[in-house]
Amino acid sequence: MYGQLIEQAEKYLKSLYSQDNYAAQLKRMLAELLAAGEANADAACRALKLSRRTLQRRLKAEKTSFKKVLQEVRAELAINYLSDERVKALEVAMLLGYSSISSFTTAFKSWYDMPPAEYRQKFLAA
Repeated sequence: MYGQLIEQAEKYLKSLYSQDNYAAQLKRMLAELLAAGEANADAACRALKLSRRTLQRRLKAEKTSFKKVLQEVRAELAINYLSDERVKALEVAMLLGYSSISSFTTAFKSWYDMPPAEYRQKFLAA
């Protein structure tokens, strides 16, 4: 099962490699860091070899922020993970760096206007 999760994350990463700006670089890095359980600004800056302020400035120039990019990555990976019925919602929450299923459910509702269980039900029915 872990191998399939890695495969899904890699698929998402490959889709990002066609882009070449700082937000896309950060997305690629965050997808990797999430898998390692270390998706925070300090870890991303170390991986990108940038100071926190430099990353902030460059993202601002692209009209985005660390928080927005992290949410985009989480939203995309959530869909990928939920498409595999063997992965439980709690596991998805943990993989995305949420401390509880309720935090993940709240975030998922804000992205897709439905809870993860409803999305999964609709996705698997299709």
